[in-house]
Amino acid sequence: MRYFLKQTTPSKKGVYLQIYKSFYIPGKGGRNASFQKLGYVSDLMKNGIKDPFAYGKKLVEELNQKESKSVPQIDDLPKTFNVGYFLLSSMFQLLNIDNDLHLMTKSKKFQYDFPSFLKDMVYAQSICPGSKYKLYEKVIPFLYGERSYSYDQILDGIKYIGSDYQKYIELLNAHIQNNFSRKTDTVFFDCTNYYFEIDAEDELRRKGPSKEMRKSPIIGQALMLDSDQIPLAMTLYPGNESEKPRLREHVEDIKSRYGVNSRVVQVADKGLNCAKNIYAAVREANDGYIFSKSVHGKNLSSQEKEWLLMENENNVWTEVLNKDGSLHYRYKEQIDKFTYCFVDDEGNKQTFTVKEKRVVTYNQNLALKQRKEILKEVNKAKSISVKGLAKEEYGDCAKYVTFNAVSKEGKHTKITATINQKKVDEDLKYAGYNLLVTSEIKKDAKEIYSIYHGLWRIEESFRILKTYLESRPVYVSTMEAIYGHFLICYYALTLVRLLEIKVFQDEIPASKIYEFMREYNVTQSADGTYINNATNSFTYKRIKEKLGLLKLGNLYLKKKDIKNLLDGIDLNTTN
Repeated sequence: MRYFLKQTTPSKKGVYLQIYKSFYIPGKGGRNASFQKLGYVSDLMKNGIKDPFAYGKKLVEELNQKESKSVPQIDDLPKTFNVGYFLLSSMFQLLNIDNDLHLMTKSKKFQYDFPSFLKDMVYAQSICPGSKYKLYEKVIPFLYGERSYSYDQILDGIKYIGSDYQKYIELLNAHIQNNFSRKTDTVFFDCTNYYFEIDAEDELRRKGPSKEMRKSPIIGQALMLDSDQIPLAMTLYPGNESEKPRLREHVEDIKSRYGVNSRVVQVADKGLNCAKNIYAAVREANDGYIFSKSVHGKNLSSQEKEWLLMENENNVWTEVLNKDGSLHYRYKEQIDKFTYCFVDDEGNKQTFTVKEKRVVTYNQNLALKQRKEILKEVNKAKSISVKGLAKEEYGDCAKYVTFNAVSKEGKHTKITATINQKKVDEDLKYAGYNLLVTSEIKKDAKEIYSIYHGLWRIEESFRILKTYLESRPVYVSTMEAIYGHFLICYYALTLVRLLEIKVFQDEIPASKIYEFMREYNVTQSADGTYINNATNSFTYKRIKEKLGLLKLGNLYLKKKDIKNLLDGIDLNTTN
């Protein structure tokens, strides 16, 4: 647990100071909570505190010192070390990036081995994520083997790799290509964002639409996966910028940076579906696309909406059954020419026509879920309208409300809210329907549906980043350090995806690999041998079988047994 000083400006009275504590909830990641309210700066100064900020920081420092003393220090505990990171170590050795890292940093005079530093940061983030101070104080000493970095060296190293983070992604991709055949005929793309516990914006952390519905400054992260759903590219961008251009930028970048000359089919959800991205794919890059398209709102014409529900001899639905014979989903398709328009960078309106296949699916279970969510939002909107709360209080349910200005009371306009029943009825009618639009007119509808649903892996990747790797909260503040932090998280995600997909052939999920690595600890006994503390789980057995590690499950391990693990397991034999 760590404490920090939070500054907010909730009213005209000025800055309000609170002490917050950060802590970890297993399986859910890092959390922050208010610990002590100090009050407004102006009030504190009236009460005789000349510098409230210095006063708050001193209290935080005292709390953190007290916290560190209450936790047993490494020297007071039995010599327990983590060895589970041998899976990441083996993957690093297979990829063989050390020599290129040395060449990249030849002009720098580090007081430590830089390739080892980068790898140690990835191990620490994977085994026990948290602040860089926690990494320095409690995690690095916990990793088996000799290593030593000062806190300043860790901060400087993270800033250094963040100052040019795309080069390190390019380096990793080059070595993945050398060892595993990258496939980029289909790429999956999505974006997320991360909030920061600050009030003031800066160049990178800007206020925008937050995934967590927060009003704090955020940064955006774009992630692209290759055909095997292994991370291929990552970009960070200011939180107030649109995510739509990132798709075009990523595709252009991988083609130029990695010499990809083949046609690429871009797969993304409706958030990335826009006329400009479709134009860039089919007209500028000669690529293809599979996008989902919203069945609600103004994006779909009345004729297209009618086609979704239509059932006649020209609109035949095909049923897809589960193994037990029950209905999984049903679909139908059509090929036609569709017209799009957008405004280009010069402000000119561009109109173009493409031949598209459209595949609509209907899932009864999804329909029940969506109808339940719609009615929940409607009931929330009704409750808020009765209470007479401000428009901002409605949140997502505002889409089911019509706001009317009815009268003026002094300087304020009185607003009344009524339920938009037409919108409610329409959304209930189209619940359970999902529409896919694609340039791949020769592909079978079931194949298109299957390819699109590969996006689940990129959504899971974001969950892994935010939970297992605790990419948030971010405990660094400079732009370079933020980039460096997310680069380390990206490396940790990519290596585990390689283990999951290329080594374990999707038989052991990424979450179980992280859990195994964190649990595989050893405690040194008086005679110099090590006691294996890991639980003999199903994942444990599968890793042992897959890699042929006969001694992995032994209770007693010798130093040479651990050395054999960390010297690198031959992962090539499992491809």
